[in-house]
Amino acid sequence: MTPAPIIGAGELAAALDAFLGDPDDPHGRLPDTVTRQRDRASELPVEAIRALDEWGMPQHYIPQAWGGALGDLLTPLLLMRTVARRDVTAAVGHGKTVLGAICAWAAADGSAAHMAAIVGAGDPVSWGLTEQGRGSDIASSTTTAVVTGSGIRVDGHKWPIGNATRGRAVTVLARTDDRPGPRSLSLVLVDKTEVERSSLTYRARRPLHGIRGADISGIDFAATVVPEGRLIGDPGQGIELVLKSLQVTRTLCAALSLGAGDQALEAVASAATAAPGDAVADRLLAESVADLLLAEAIAFAGTRMFHGAVSEMALVSAFVKVLVPDLVDGVFREAGEALGPSTRIADGPAGRFEKAARDSRVVGIFDGNSVVNLNVVINEFPNIARGDDEPATALADFSFGVTPASFDMSGLRLVTRRGTWLLRALPDLVAQLDDGRTHPDAVKSAARIAAEWRVLRAEVRDVERAARPPASQFILAERVTFAFAAAAAIAVHLANRDAVAAPAWTDDLWLRASLDRIAMRLGIASGDLPARALGDLARTGSASPVSILPLWWTEQR
Repeated sequence: MTPAPIIGAGELAAALDAFLGDPDDPHGRLPDTVTRQRDRASELPVEAIRALDEWGMPQHYIPQAWGGALGDLLTPLLLMRTVARRDVTAAVGHGKTVLGAICAWAAADGSAAHMAAIVGAGDPVSWGLTEQGRGSDIASSTTTAVVTGSGIRVDGHKWPIGNATRGRAVTVLARTDDRPGPRSLSLVLVDKTEVERSSLTYRARRPLHGIRGADISGIDFAATVVPEGRLIGDPGQGIELVLKSLQVTRTLCAALSLGAGDQALEAVASAATAAPGDAVADRLLAESVADLLLAEAIAFAGTRMFHGAVSEMALVSAFVKVLVPDLVDGVFREAGEALGPSTRIADGPAGRFEKAARDSRVVGIFDGNSVVNLNVVINEFPNIARGDDEPATALADFSFGVTPASFDMSGLRLVTRRGTWLLRALPDLVAQLDDGRTHPDAVKSAARIAAEWRVLRAEVRDVERAARPPASQFILAERVTFAFAAAAAIAVHLANRDAVAAPAWTDDLWLRASLDRIAMRLGIASGDLPARALGDLARTGSASPVSILPLWWTEQR
């Protein structure tokens, strides 16, 4: 049976993969030798940036409604994963424009047309939210934007932000009202080609441990005047647009983690192959494969829910942002401990692992770290508690062969009404799994997780709201994320099991492994991890990614 295509997204990712070529080829468009050379020198991988521009990547950052190619959110996720498989820094350096532009797509006003022209020209855009000394508290921004007779005057600074120096434009969160509260902040598009360049100065890049070559710097505005029509959204809508936009960017951050994870798995598989019969290496390989396949399923589910359940993305995006980076970082952490000092050598074959490990740790910080996103989950407890069991009626949304509705941010909400339907449908998903067709190990793990979810839901309903949630609530929130992970994995499996015959699907391999790993994290482990089959899957894949998705890459090594 031929795997059903992921319409559009997989084909585009495979085309980009072929265009970039074999990273082991020194004459390719993104050779590993140049990648590591740039990293050692803390330089932007300009060759990679040029190659991505040449291929046409910027068009996939622009929604179809504004003349671009972005329709399916899975497309930029797979494209950026394809780049991150080779170099996370290149993916970040180029993909930061998505962050800079996203609020214009959320506003869907005249600013979107101007933003589309900037991005379509291949010019980088920066997202100017944070300021020195204020951490992640963007609501305390002191940068101001005042309407004058000649336009909008911007004063203040943004630091540290991506593309601050090299970017053509900056989406600036600025104070437009002296009154306290979030409605005093607005977004202004500062296009450097439209302002007096002498009104702009830059703050130097700081040395970075990961993504060393990325432009993470700062910019100062001194009476910088932009044209009157450069507000993004309405006055006072800044925080609202940022929070809605984060629901998209947090989901897309999974691409960077998955690409880094692909590099980690290649190193782990190589070590296990070089030491046949080593029980520690074999177990590490199996657990790494299981965690990465689970992370992939969660990321895929997140992109599909943007199209099918967009009003739930405030919660779903937080789940994705907690789970995927943590799963991938766990692979790097366990591999580093098991494989020893060789994983910390920057030169030679181990160099790719060492660099990817550094880069991966930074991804977890982007758009809110795990603590920030678990706090989002805690804030959603009252909404999750309102949900009762319901049937899983939207499984078709997760089919690989379905083209989702076009990219549209208008349905995003700051909070959900009842959490997410995936959690409410977890008992029904488990019941559908127990149909005599599914491997008994998967059914057993799923049943245990469903029973645990009933306990967790009762605990969620008993939680008392607190201005500063205690540690116990963060532990509960983390356990709820694992329940979501199980629901996402089962939904993806049920929606595609009759259409996919890839190796990861044989004998329900990836689902068994994913549910076993979730059960282990919940403390209800079944101990049924199919270690040998998972290891064989990775060894057979060689340098190709291990994936539950239909082909989105080309066999080049």
